[in-house]
Amino acid sequence: MTTILGEEALAAFRAYWNGPRLLDLITEHGGALILWPIGVGKSCAIDRIIEAAVGSGRYDLVIALAPTRRVLEERAWIRTPPSGLKIVNLRPRPRPRCGDLDRPWRHFEQAGMAALGRIELCGRCPRRSGCYWPGQYGAGLQGAQVIFATQAHLGRVPDFAAQLAGWTGAGRVLTLLDEIGFAATSFRRRVTRRDLALFADVLDAMPSGREIAPDRDWGYLTHLLLRTSTADLRSPDWRFPFFSLKWALEVQARGWEAHGARFRFLGNDLQQFGRSPLDSRERHANGDLGYATPPAVRGDFALFSGTAVPEFVRFRLGRDLACPFAGYRFGHPGTRWYNIASRLGMRAHFPGNADQILDFFASLVSRRLSEGRRPLLIAKKRFVGLCAAGLRRRLGEYHPSPVEIVTGDWDTIDLMRPAVIPLINFGLIGTNLFECFDCAYCLTGFYVNPEIVDTILQDVLASDGHLPIVITTEGSPRRRRAHVADPRQRIYDVDRLAQLALDQQEMDVVLQAVGRVRPYTRPREIVLFQCAGHPQLDYDREFNSIEEARRFFEIPTRRERERDRNADRVRAARQAGMTQREAAAALQLGRSTVKRYWKQPPGGSTNPS
Repeated sequence: MTTILGEEALAAFRAYWNGPRLLDLITEHGGALILWPIGVGKSCAIDRIIEAAVGSGRYDLVIALAPTRRVLEERAWIRTPPSGLKIVNLRPRPRPRCGDLDRPWRHFEQAGMAALGRIELCGRCPRRSGCYWPGQYGAGLQGAQVIFATQAHLGRVPDFAAQLAGWTGAGRVLTLLDEIGFAATSFRRRVTRRDLALFADVLDAMPSGREIAPDRDWGYLTHLLLRTSTADLRSPDWRFPFFSLKWALEVQARGWEAHGARFRFLGNDLQQFGRSPLDSRERHANGDLGYATPPAVRGDFALFSGTAVPEFVRFRLGRDLACPFAGYRFGHPGTRWYNIASRLGMRAHFPGNADQILDFFASLVSRRLSEGRRPLLIAKKRFVGLCAAGLRRRLGEYHPSPVEIVTGDWDTIDLMRPAVIPLINFGLIGTNLFECFDCAYCLTGFYVNPEIVDTILQDVLASDGHLPIVITTEGSPRRRRAHVADPRQRIYDVDRLAQLALDQQEMDVVLQAVGRVRPYTRPREIVLFQCAGHPQLDYDREFNSIEEARRFFEIPTRRERERDRNADRVRAARQAGMTQREAAAALQLGRSTVKRYWKQPPGGSTNPS
């Protein structure tokens, strides 16, 4: 095990693993999973690899796919493109610029008819001049050396990298992927029987014997799909022919003319069906067609992640991956990891226990603010409003100066102001706005149900191949366990992979959220609220309840706080020369309460006995 702890060790690590060395590593292995936690330098490493790959001439095209637009916009060659190179940033359609054409455009996009949209809508757009969108794809990419895009493209076109290589004319391609989100979503697709029937009708009406029209094969295969059983769908002989853009445009135009908004162009969908795993195909009871479309990550590539489980990634991508940094451990000696392993953070239990939970965190936040440390707060999205309201009320009572709980519009808020406390939701990734915060506190847990686990575990199988999954919470400290429901079926790989899928769907999200404060590279205080262990390290302290956490952090309960407050008031009344009777009347307290605190020294026990 190689341990990288502290700023100096991290700086030396980054200096050694420069662009050329990382590029050599990727080329050596072909497919590599780079396990670097958040803050170690994944984004900068991707920049350096791109520069090394283009500068060495080793690859004709480098494709960099990021989870969000924000991450993409931070890339060095997007901010400052080098001269003499064709660098392309594939941007989304400029919806505000489209104006009244945005609504029909959205339909064309959802119906697989973007080609027709560029003709029908962009062709008559009064703002077309100077718009990048109509010519962004296809021939517009010829000769590109670096292409930046979001991973959402892989969800729409599984072989997106191969498509880009074809458009650019590249032979040697390197693909760089930032984080694993694209592989942690369902690969299932569904084509309705109605859409298939309308598509077949339009193909039947197409003129035959024309150079652009492979209609005979397409029409025959589409009609065959309408009446084929599940068993026949799983034949390896299903292959839909190549079609030209000219043919696609004509089919889309005729479909739109004949059926309007009911028509969907299925050319790309059916080609993907022909390349789908055989066991994923099925005919649903209502006649719909179901199949899976895993992303086709071919050739040399590197996937950067600090939270991915290597075996799970191999399972999802269907290919072997080298993990050259699997034996490395990153951390900061000043960071402390705490975890509350309690069910109270779950969706079913949180609302009923929010008072004691938020009271604990409000007290902890107030203390850290008084120490000059700034906390980032995290909660499940559905509870952000409840948490914000509860914290505002309690901090108004507990903290000596005003604070501001903010829950959004991050780009418009001055996060450097000491009184600002951000409350983000789990799932927020790809932003460096919160690096200046000293603590990250999870006010709730983040959990998924068995159906969510199943979507990334058995989505490459048709429904008749699924094994029911159950999740239990057990042990001390409590841990979430996922396994096949029927003990007789636990001999299958699905049982072993179920726990990996659960960890990926839960702890990956949690660690991505707390990673916004860079706990692996800077001294931070982290409090999780999760019935799970950390996959890379041991917690500094783990608690089975909020009460245990209160005792460790020396946070008084609301009742204890009220007793201390009454004791202070009684002592003040005594020092002012009041009798016990006068103090009881002035403070509106019972005589027994006043008597209890009358001779208690400051800082004395608040035990009522």
